[in-house]
Amino acid sequence: MRSNRYVAGVDGGASKTVALVGTESGDILGRGESGSSNYHNIGSVAASEAIENAVNAAKEHAGLRRVKLETTVVALAGIDSSKDSKAATRFVRGARLAKKSFVIHDSVAALYTATRGRPGIVVNSGTGCFAAGTSATRKYVRVGGWGNLIDDRGSGFDIGMKAILMAFRMMDGRTQRTRLVSLVKRGLRVKMFDEILDLIYVKKIGVYGIARLVPMISRAASRDKVCRDILKEAGLTLAELVCTAARELRLTGEQFTLYTTGGVFGSGPYLLKPFISKIKKHCPRSRIVGLEIEPVKGSFWLAGELSRHGFRGEHRDWVTLPTEIR
Repeated sequence: MRSNRYVAGVDGGASKTVALVGTESGDILGRGESGSSNYHNIGSVAASEAIENAVNAAKEHAGLRRVKLETTVVALAGIDSSKDSKAATRFVRGARLAKKSFVIHDSVAALYTATRGRPGIVVNSGTGCFAAGTSATRKYVRVGGWGNLIDDRGSGFDIGMKAILMAFRMMDGRTQRTRLVSLVKRGLRVKMFDEILDLIYVKKIGVYGIARLVPMISRAASRDKVCRDILKEAGLTLAELVCTAARELRLTGEQFTLYTTGGVFGSGPYLLKPFISKIKKHCPRSRIVGLEIEPVKGSFWLAGELSRHGFRGEHRDWVTLPTEIR
């Protein structure tokens, strides 16, 4: 028998927004998708519309188009300060998705998806990247994820941007020959190399457009040293995020599970081998597994817990974690 209280979880990033709708007891009934909801990239109005469209699509899929949701938890990329959090909460609640709506950082949703509140660390590398973890004492740590202009090293955007940089350096004669010139032209769909400048500076191709170069770079790595070096550097940088989180949580000498998620971790051995090697050196008792569950489920599960138990206890803690630098 279906519960008559329904909830939604949302995961909003630079490339897409995913929503799940279902019962507060955890039965998923519908799924919806829309475009980017990173308000730094597209503005708060468009971000709010993307979230609303994803939730409405999920409700439609579930046959709940006219049903008022009890609770919604919205995980968003790019809410890295108290100001961001207030702005995002304002436009999410303004969309009137549910009786109660909460906004969390996307690292919190990914971490809850992976650990369900147990000690552990998750590292995500897609368009952007971060590592986040929690200890047995409920200490929460996030490392990285400060956006492409400050520090998204190891992300898909970072890999793509380095590929473009190295292609330009080769055109100048400042570095060794590389296949990246032809790869970048093909990946960005330009005929003349200097058209890339127009894409970046005038048409504002954006972080997602640049991150889409990653699969092409990965495929070329076996035949191109510059591609291999870019992937190796990304792997080591992502491992640094994890090792820092483990040190802050005092887990370096302990057994814990590290969950990897995001498209960059599908880049192959030139990224994964240095990544694993560095982690095993600093966290020898860690177990590394791929997170096969979508991070949006963390948002959905939290929404269900809050709907069932109210705004108290450990589930309250997860949706009130601070986003700003402490």
